[in-house]
Amino acid sequence: MSEPATPKPSRRADLLAIVFVVVAVGIAVWALRDDFPSMLDAVGEIAWWRPVVAMAGIVLGLLATAEVWKHCLGALGSPVTSRAAREIFFPAQVGKYLPGSVWPFLAQMRFARERGVPGGMALLAGSVFLVVHTVTSVLVGALLLVSQPALVNRFGWAGLCVPLALVVLHPKVINFLARKLAKRSGSEPPVLRWSGLVKPLLWMLPAWAGYGGAGYVLADPFTDSVLTLALVCTGAFALGWLVGLLVFLAPAGVGAREAVLILTLTPLLGAPAAATVALMLRVGHTLADLLLALRYGLVRARANRAAEAGQPAGV
Repeated sequence: MSEPATPKPSRRADLLAIVFVVVAVGIAVWALRDDFPSMLDAVGEIAWWRPVVAMAGIVLGLLATAEVWKHCLGALGSPVTSRAAREIFFPAQVGKYLPGSVWPFLAQMRFARERGVPGGMALLAGSVFLVVHTVTSVLVGALLLVSQPALVNRFGWAGLCVPLALVVLHPKVINFLARKLAKRSGSEPPVLRWSGLVKPLLWMLPAWAGYGGAGYVLADPFTDSVLTLALVCTGAFALGWLVGLLVFLAPAGVGAREAVLILTLTPLLGAPAAATVALMLRVGHTLADLLLALRYGLVRARANRAAEAGQPAGV
């Protein structure tokens, strides 16, 4: 039996994504044109070690998300080791920076097959992974609204995503999709239970903490509000991730996520510092994605070569 049909990229969607990014960047540059000198001053106020610590927090957060994906796959009856999950997950994730939204899914399906995982289950695990992200992003984003009640009017709509995400996350819905995929591939359908979602949900805690901590370390020189800043940075990043997901034309949420971060951090830091922190976080996340993709892509390639030669792969 054949695997389920893989998602097909759309040239029109790719073009729209490119146009969106160009327009978003153009609008941002125009809006911040008068703040560029102040932004350069803000960069000078951030000690050299802060971006290093922030980078470490981002990497830890990304490593936690690989565990989320791993446990989503395990809950669907296709368990893999943490190393195998990283070898599949991180090289595939760089596809989110390309125009279109299907590239990470296509890559996950391909790399998962190399580890004996059905491509359909990798596709379903990626979908569950996104829903887990969505549910937790709204819950963590509530920290922002609790600490900054003035933002409720602007972002209170995010709460509407919780019921929808919980419906999609319900095991009955996922099991229905799994049966459809299994029928097309001729395999036994997995049975997902609520207990299988506990670990993916819990692993999102260190992920959001790592991202929020990275923002806090960069923003700390510009305010004395320690607890408020920690809550705002964590909640703002979670909410920015959600907005970036909803604005599906933006590859990796480029532009959309930064807009939310600037909007939510400005009351505490001022516009120039908020823009500086948002841009540094974007650079940090992009660099971390690329480094992890390179690291585990090389490990995967070495393991594949060793398997073809009939030799055990090195660590």
